[in-house]
Amino acid sequence: MTRTAKDSPYRKQRFLDVVKKADGSYDVFLDDSPIRTNIPEEWLESEVCRFGFCGEEYRSILREVSLHGRTRLTLSTQWRPNA
Repeated sequence: MTRTAKDSPYRKQRFLDVVKKADGSYDVFLDDSPIRTNIPEEWLESEVCRFGFCGEEYRSILREVSLHGRTRLTLSTQWRPNA
């Protein structure tokens, strides 16, 4: 069977969740699987920036998480693991 673009695993929508915990640290999930846990706020920007959310985008994410305790980000269809 041939693999079409719609069957490709890279065509699936990917999500990054950032969650603030009660102790003030953060957890980051990729497609509902934890990839980093107990991240102090001073390290969070470098973790989120790995996925292309840097600068003003990061500050917007931090505001959203501060208000609601979590946020879900849609990753670009161009994003690839370890890229």
